[in-house]
Amino acid sequence: MATDVRPLHREFGAEVDAETARLYRPRWNIAPTNRHVILKLADARKRLVLARFGLDAPGGRFVINARSETAVTLRTFRDAFAHERCIVPADGFYEWQGNRGERRPVWFHAPGGGLLLFAGLAFEHQGERSFVILTTAANDLLRPVHDRMPALLSQEGAEAWLARPEEGLLAPAGDGALVSREVSLLVNEVANDGPELLEAPAPRRQLTLV
Repeated sequence: MATDVRPLHREFGAEVDAETARLYRPRWNIAPTNRHVILKLADARKRLVLARFGLDAPGGRFVINARSETAVTLRTFRDAFAHERCIVPADGFYEWQGNRGERRPVWFHAPGGGLLLFAGLAFEHQGERSFVILTTAANDLLRPVHDRMPALLSQEGAEAWLARPEEGLLAPAGDGALVSREVSLLVNEVANDGPELLEAPAPRRQLTLV
């Protein structure tokens, strides 16, 4: 992500208040409950605001994703789907492969770099903003690793998503929209956060016979 919020402000033509600009910092390992910048409409104007990743849902559940196929009707999400849609900008996202004891992070990102635009839903409760990311079925690239993926939007699709609750926008990313590579095992610890997380992983240890 950018080192400050100004490139996002310019790219989206969005307003940003002084407090958001002051608190913004780039992240390489955003975990649930962390704060992240989102883009939403407020009073018909695009605004960049900070919000917590994840929602305290009814029944004591904490959720970070919503299935695009059901969010429009589920009580937890349907009002936000209708009225509080947002865009979550990011340089990429992680998924993991391998067994639990040897989970290897894989970074998915745009082939030429640049931002990915995730479709999201925004919430506000007692003055605290939060958001979840909408997911859809995995495309061919993701499917060997996970059966779901974030709903990715083009720049035009992002404008449309902010303007209206169109379910047809929430489709799997097309061929060539993403590339992937394994990255450092440092990603596996949420306390780790820096550009070194995107470095190639250390070579795997091999057993030797004596």
